[in-house]
Amino acid sequence: MRVMRRSIFLAVLTALCCVTAGLADQETASPLFQQAQRVAERDGYRLITTAGLRELLLADPDVLLVDVRFAYEYTAGHIPGAVSLPVDLTDRTDLSMERRKAFADALGEEKGRTIVIYCRGFR
Repeated sequence: MRVMRRSIFLAVLTALCCVTAGLADQETASPLFQQAQRVAERDGYRLITTAGLRELLLADPDVLLVDVRFAYEYTAGHIPGAVSLPVDLTDRTDLSMERRKAFADALGEEKGRTIVIYCRGFR
């Protein structure tokens, strides 16, 4: 799991409809973003802004996008190409074998691939 954390980028999007690069400053100025950034640094992953995600996707189209919101939210709208792997609060400490298999299946054969996990908020 630690190795996976090092290769995982956590992209937390405050709203999926944020499309202007100018929102990056607003995102990083948010107290919620700053708190989430401290947690990310402590736990070995990093946050990126909406603009950062856009740049990453342009530079590396093979990025695996993982939407961890509830299935109904994914169905209502998601980033094109994202896979749905809903996470709930009980998943905080460990993933069940079923969830681990779903994640491994989504990752595929390429274990060195960049992964971006996104949700609705900073929780």
